[in-house]
Amino acid sequence: MASLNREEKEHQVIRALCMILFWVILRISLLVTAVLAIVQWVLAWFEDNPNPQLVRFCQRLALYQKQILDYLTFLSHNKPFPFSDWPDDPTDVQDLDR
Repeated sequence: MASLNREEKEHQVIRALCMILFWVILRISLLVTAVLAIVQWVLAWFEDNPNPQLVRFCQRLALYQKQILDYLTFLSHNKPFPFSDWPDDPTDVQDLDR
């Protein structure tokens, strides 16, 4: 019983370290999001439409940020990228053609 308790504590320490790592990654990704929003606005200003490749990347980045938030708030026990695949399902994000 004591070894199980020790294993649980080790697991919690590893999770805490992962949470700190993902919190830092989330902060960096939010800065990247701000830069991409500005770039997208400038491109839309000159081209009258957002860049489709940038839209797809931003969709995946938003899904990645959601995965991180789910992990940090214990909604998920699955570690996000780089411990799992990069999100590749933009169907959860709304279409721009509305």
